Amino acid sequence: MQLQGTVFIALAIIFVLMITGCDGGAANTTAPITNKQAGHQGSTPAKSESAFPRTISHLSGETVIQEKPIKIATPYIAFVDYLAVLDEYPVAAQGVSTITANFPSLSKRVADKNIIDLGMEVDLEKLLAVQPDVIIAADDMRDQYEKLSQIAPTVILRQAGDWRETLQQMAAIIGKEEKATNVLAEFDRKSAAYKEQLAFRSQESVMFVMYRGKEQFITWNDGRFDPFYDGLGLKQTEGANENGQLSLESLAQLNPDHLFVINNWQAPIQGGVKEALKGSNVWNSLNAVKNHRVYELADPSLPGPMALAKIDGIEEIMKAMGKQK
Repeated sequence: MQLQGTVFIALAIIFVLMITGCDGGAANTTAPITNKQAGHQGSTPAKSESAFPRTISHLSGETVIQEKPIKIATPYIAFVDYLAVLDEYPVAAQGVSTITANFPSLSKRVADKNIIDLGMEVDLEKLLAVQPDVIIAADDMRDQYEKLSQIAPTVILRQAGDWRETLQQMAAIIGKEEKATNVLAEFDRKSAAYKEQLAFRSQESVMFVMYRGKEQFITWNDGRFDPFYDGLGLKQTEGANENGQLSLESLAQLNPDHLFVINNWQAPIQGGVKEALKGSNVWNSLNAVKNHRVYELADPSLPGPMALAKIDGIEEIMKAMGKQK
């Protein structure tokens, strides 16, 4: 896993793609998952959520799921997010302690679910011991697909695909298609309503960054914030086409009207960015700083492709920008 490049941070093995993988703007270079009734050809979704067995076509082939899975395991930490949005919780998952320590929104959802932590270096013996009905893994474990399939029927999904698509893929695997449809419809309904309420901000530029310390920021231009810019009608900051490291001086030249600073969970800034930079003349020259429109977000999930990051994200943005000032 890379620490930098087209992504801004990484956890030793996998979590970088949970937070930094390209969102909807990335092209899907692999065939999408399909769900078909056993004995039927094509990729028509099951007519009923209770209709099993079903055959799931995925990145490593096809997997038959005989019955609606009860004991779900995922050796990929980001997929815990999608399952939680579907009101489904795995019996075992990668990185539960990492979620608890660093990701407040998801942490609240899994707090009392007694999920067995497979560790960041996934412990296959622990995975075997829980005897899951199905394993939902990411494509970083494609080389272990046969081994995982010996434990339980296994489906391999992209690590950082389009969040809406991944949610629907998850739903097809566990038989909760209606729930996914409702979640997406509610997201679209709220986005449209919030867009109307934020219309008075339509000419004010908005930018999302993460502070790395030493007057350096991380920024992105790969489409991961499109659900906010497009969905909420936010104006992108002109010239903000950097994807990677951005100096404080460069940020001052862009000079957004609203600045969202996302928590750097691997290297949190003591007291927050406003406290850290309060003595900087360059920082204090920013429109967002002068007008008290710098918003520090405690949960670092916002740039990620996960469903909860987007669902909670529109709430955080509305809370920050919705008040007339």
